[in-house]
Parts: sequence; C-alpha cells; structure tokens
Amino acid sequence: MTGTLNGQAPIALTAATLARLVAGTAANLATWHDANLRALGYRSEWRDGWWLTPDDVPPIFFRAIAVRPGADPAAPIASCHPGPSMAACDPWSALPLDGYGMAYEADRPWMLRPAGPAPAVPVPDGLAIERVTDTDALLEYERAAAIGFGVAIQAPHTWHSPGILGDPRFDHWLGRTAGDAVATSNGLREAGVLGVYSVSTIPAARRRGIAAAMTVRTVAAAPDLPAVLQPSEMAEPIYRRLGFARFTTFRTWTRRP
Repeated sequence: MTGTLNGQAPIALTAATLARLVAGTAANLATWHDANLRALGYRSEWRDGWWLTPDDVPPIFFRAIAVRPGADPAAPIASCHPGPSMAACDPWSALPLDGYGMAYEADRPWMLRPAGPAPAVPVPDGLAIERVTDTDALLEYERAAAIGFGVAIQAPHTWHSPGILGDPRFDHWLGRTAGDAVATSNGLREAGVLGVYSVSTIPAARRRGIAAAMTVRTVAAAPDLPAVLQPSEMAEPIYRRLGFARFTTFRTWTRRP
C-alpha cells in the first residue's frame, strides 16, 4: 500500500504497517484522554473495544474513542453520561454509530512524520520554550491554550491537572516572548508513537514561526518514534513543511440536545 508522507514524495506503507500505525495512534489518543481525565478526577475505562468516560467531562475531550476495529457500536450511548453533548471518535471510520444515537460530524485527517531527527527550523527572535514543571506554569499553559484555540478562558485546572506533570510519558511545553506565555504544545509517548497535541499560538503572536518551533521542540523529545497529530485546516501547511503528511482519517460523531 502506498501512502504519501509529504506534498511531493510518496513512501510505501504495507497494510500491516498502516494497521499498526492506526492502532498505535488510536491507543495514544485514548491514553492522552485517560491520563488527563484521571488526573482531573474523572472516571475512565477501557472495554468493549473502546476507551470511555461515563462522566460529563469538559468539551475539549472525546467521551468515547474506539481502540480496535469492530468495537461495539452500542457502547458510547450505553456507557456515557447523558449530558448535553458528547463526542465519539472512530479511528477506523467504519462503525455504524448513526444507528446507535449518534450523528455523523466529519472525517478528519491524521498526519504522520516518520521517526528521525527533528527538522531544523529557526527559532523566532525572542521566543523561549520551556518545559512545564510546576502548577504556576501549568496555569499559564491552560490560559494560553484557551486564547490560542479561541475559546473562553477556563477555571484553573479544568483541562490539565498538576498531577499530569508527574507522568513520565508526557512533555508539556510553554512558549514565551518577553516573559509572556504565547504558545503551547505537548507530546505523549505511548503505543509506539509520539502523539503531538495542543499546539496553539495566541493571535497576537502568529505568523512568526512560533507554532513550527513548538512542534519541532515536541518532536525533538522523542526522535526515535514516528510523530502523529490531528491538524486544523489552518495549521496543516505548517506541519507539511515540517515533514508531516496525511496517512489516514478518523471519523467523529456527536450527540447533541
């Protein structure tokens, strides 16, 4: 099977390699949810081919992620909190969740960068990237991420608990200019891949190469692993320039009042 890993050069992906990458990416995404939500005090469980949370969690999180093909399509509605909304993710884009109380939302791309040294990109003048290691920096991280993603600033530790900082699989990065937090990213090493998450830049600091620098710093922490991420439409050209390319899609489903 041939996949395209950047805008010009194709690479060969065997069916087994592609299957392993999709399974690893699904497990990484589910683990990211599991670890963050457990640290925040929410329930989290793995069963019936799914990672699930039965609780009414913040809307940045899925409540159900399939972690194997052929997962029980009834599990998300049967197991999750009947709150005002919920989202489910099918990394194989094959489950008939429309017959089980869910509405199709979109097919979204996943991008891959093969293992290897991080690309060389210039760090923008004045940008300092630091690892988040304490509660105060984590609060700045949450605030900058909210601004970067264009959502309301949340109460402290709505998205990330200080407990997550003790998990050795994670790296959280905070970008500063003139001492102010302007950018975020984090990486999770799990299931044979590096999941790259929460790459954001506040609007006032955009178009300076900061998002690229944050992504490179995240990738550089685990050069021995292929890196995977979910791009926004706006950010996808940035990732392509760093050697990422689409390798599969995942389907999202929602339940809304």
